[in-house]
Amino acid sequence: MDDVLRRLTAGLPDAARLEQILRRDLKWVAAGSPGAGILAASPAASVGPLAGGLASPGVVAAPAGTATAPVGTATEPAGTATELEELLVQAATQHLHREPRMERVAVRARLRQLYRFVLGEPDPSPAAYRAAFPAYIRKGVACGALDQRLLAFDLDALAAALDPERDETLPFIGLVTLMDRYLVREPESRRWLETPQFLFMRVAMGLALAEEPGQREAWARRFYHAMSAFRYLPSTPTLFNAGTPHHQLSSCYLADVHDSMEHILEAASDFGRLAKYAGGIGASVTRLRAAGSPVRGINGESSGVIPFIHFYDALIKAVNQGGRRRGTLAVYLEPWHLEIEAFLDLKRNSGDPYLRAHSVNTALWIPDEFLRRVETGEPWYLFDPAYVPELPEKVGQAFAAAYAERIRQAEAGALPGRAWKRLDARQLFREILATLQETSHPWLVFKDAGNLRSLLPGVIHSSNLCTEVFLPTTADEVAVCNLASVNLARHLGPQGIDWDALAETVAVAMRGLDNVIDLNLYPIEKARRSNLRQRPVGLGVMGFAEAVNRLGWGYADPQAAELADRVLEFISYHAILASCRLAEERSPFPAFTESGWARGRVPLDTLADLEAERGQPVAVDRTARLDWDAVRDRVRRGMRNGTVLAVAPTATISLIAGTTPSLDPPYANVFSRQTLSGKFLEINRVLVEELERRGLWEAARDRIVEERGDLQPIAEIPADVRRRYPTAYQVPPEVYLEVAARAQKWVDMGISRNLFLADRDLGAMERVYLEAWRRGLKSTYYLFMAPRMYAEPSTVRVNKARRKLRWNLDEPAGAGASPGGVHASVSVTGAGTHPGAVETSPARPGSHPGGGEARPGGSEAGPAGAAAATGVPAPVAVDAPAAEREGVGDPPDLDGRPDGRLGGRGANGLPQAACRVRPEDPDLICESCQ
Repeated sequence: MDDVLRRLTAGLPDAARLEQILRRDLKWVAAGSPGAGILAASPAASVGPLAGGLASPGVVAAPAGTATAPVGTATEPAGTATELEELLVQAATQHLHREPRMERVAVRARLRQLYRFVLGEPDPSPAAYRAAFPAYIRKGVACGALDQRLLAFDLDALAAALDPERDETLPFIGLVTLMDRYLVREPESRRWLETPQFLFMRVAMGLALAEEPGQREAWARRFYHAMSAFRYLPSTPTLFNAGTPHHQLSSCYLADVHDSMEHILEAASDFGRLAKYAGGIGASVTRLRAAGSPVRGINGESSGVIPFIHFYDALIKAVNQGGRRRGTLAVYLEPWHLEIEAFLDLKRNSGDPYLRAHSVNTALWIPDEFLRRVETGEPWYLFDPAYVPELPEKVGQAFAAAYAERIRQAEAGALPGRAWKRLDARQLFREILATLQETSHPWLVFKDAGNLRSLLPGVIHSSNLCTEVFLPTTADEVAVCNLASVNLARHLGPQGIDWDALAETVAVAMRGLDNVIDLNLYPIEKARRSNLRQRPVGLGVMGFAEAVNRLGWGYADPQAAELADRVLEFISYHAILASCRLAEERSPFPAFTESGWARGRVPLDTLADLEAERGQPVAVDRTARLDWDAVRDRVRRGMRNGTVLAVAPTATISLIAGTTPSLDPPYANVFSRQTLSGKFLEINRVLVEELERRGLWEAARDRIVEERGDLQPIAEIPADVRRRYPTAYQVPPEVYLEVAARAQKWVDMGISRNLFLADRDLGAMERVYLEAWRRGLKSTYYLFMAPRMYAEPSTVRVNKARRKLRWNLDEPAGAGASPGGVHASVSVTGAGTHPGAVETSPARPGSHPGGGEARPGGSEAGPAGAAAATGVPAPVAVDAPAAEREGVGDPPDLDGRPDGRLGGRGANGLPQAACRVRPEDPDLICESCQ
């Protein structure tokens, strides 16, 4: 064990202290002879809920979300070394909240296990690591796991380009995610065949197959270096399947379901085949007639749209790729549909199960006319689509005119009474918002902005699974998009953004995305036809919030919105030019002459189109810093791709890259995240580095955990630090909209914009969403509401010192006002809540492509899939003694005391004097002052 500990801590700051901590935790392990059954009998075997699980054959079964220990099987080596490494992983991860450098120890221990399985030794030299690569390719091809075309590469030359040390740059959650779901395995035994660097080279080789034979090695090396350095990452389907025989590399599919039984069932077949190969789907069901509508072919009545959504829900739930990736589908409906109210109930937990759909996501495809009527207080009319078949094809003023004509006909009696209904527009909007607050669905996506700000020909009928892709669809064409994201945090230099490196990364990423279109395995012909005609790609960003913090700003600072504006302009500029160069080399996309690009238009120009249709200004800063006139002249000559930019949630690929997702801020400075691969502790690394530089980390770390990652109540942390590191709920909603609006003006598709709100007032929500619409955003994504209460952690001194409970709606936090005037939420223990858990990232009601998993596209969604339980991450902690858990679940009508006593008031009802032990803390009521 001594030798292993030295290897795991070598080169780390405070290596001796880290080694001492681990040695103390594992002192019960007899030196050199832990024993074959040591793990099952060890105290550490039952801990580690944040260590991350590796669910595969040859792994000890464990509860979901816990670490598991590889043991001896016919395919995995047995022995005390593997068991000891598993113990070291668990020992290291239980200290992450106090010793973040332990993450490097956990990564190294987990890599030792992987190397032993793949390379035959736990500490291979760089030469041995590289030497194993050609054999891996040959073995993978022989067993059917890899594409045989990879054998045509110069494998020795590519092996020499590998950088084994980059494996250790992976975050622990990223490494476990790769091992659990991304690394290629032998089909029968499920034994790992590749290491992380083998994976990145395999993906690079798969993308380079579209290049000329003489250029493939050179491009494979360029793709590899960009990906393995985390400068950019393609979406999850590309990482899964590039270089394999089943090379379905595209992220998103968009479909328009038409109103016939034949097309409804054809769409179901399409959805199943797309989900099988990890495609995320967005589908419009607006055309399906309402319940009670005549079905003249059988002289009967339609059952409506809801049962068919339930049918798609069951289908998509059945597809999960053996746990690698959930089937994912978002269904879109326009709010004039007669069954809109039943649609709002689909995600509720109560009611008739036949009328619910818990696996699919729901979204509204909202025309401007609806929100205009919300503003003016006019009535809103619902229609059976069977009687208004033209409305799904109308946009902007044309929609408003057609809608007004149908209202005239309805009021005149020209439409059957059962085919329409009149409602108050604002009341319906509030019902939508109340449902959104309760279930995080339906997402609100804006039909007219999506269409009027598009440069492609045709009508867009929905967005995709994550609301960032906007592509036209027909009954015979299923739109496809191919995604990747640039990591802004890996493009920082001493002077700020390294613009030259960023331009190079954009060019490499755009070429890789264009290659995906030609290499892709299309599960259905309708998708192949559409993708080759439009050739859309969507390059996005991740690491924005990390870059903001590393540049010395806070997310709510004006500089953050300015950075979003400048960076997205730069990426858009160079992505468009890269597509122009590809068009010169490979020819423009077939529908180019019908597009806005052929008229010399760029995304910025579409703001004027939206303003003209609405008849009112779109309040967005129009500043441009680059030579866009030159770009307009260039695009007239040809574009290789119909679209170039889309900002996806990047929920999973950002975990692999070890950075913040998309344009979102961190959920909190310390929280736990639940994914398909386990439960993991997340710590804001930039904050830790800053507090260490100031000599404050050791003094503040326990308080940060105690406050669930909220710095505002911690007076010991300087005010400037508290301001720059808020939680997601402490960022004012106006800031989220400003960042998105500044970015959207450069993005030709959309932005997956999560919103985090602390105020549950429907009036406040209404103002936020109306402002998003006015600012020209194309979409919003998940809404997260600040919890009213949090579970009390048992592993820190909270009610061990009898701290008075604070409720979200009652009192502000102690030391400093939260940014934006938000009150900090407070600690209470909920009945049935595990007392040793740490606060998690937002719970998304219903499942999502990967919840923490995120979404297909690397969008493997947001802190998606996070669990709702809260608490602190020390897995070795035991439950608090019964005396400290008195009154669990009691209502807060006794001045917040969980034990049912009056707490902060004396017998006369007046406030007691301040605590004599800590008089500066008004919330402390300790034993000494009773």
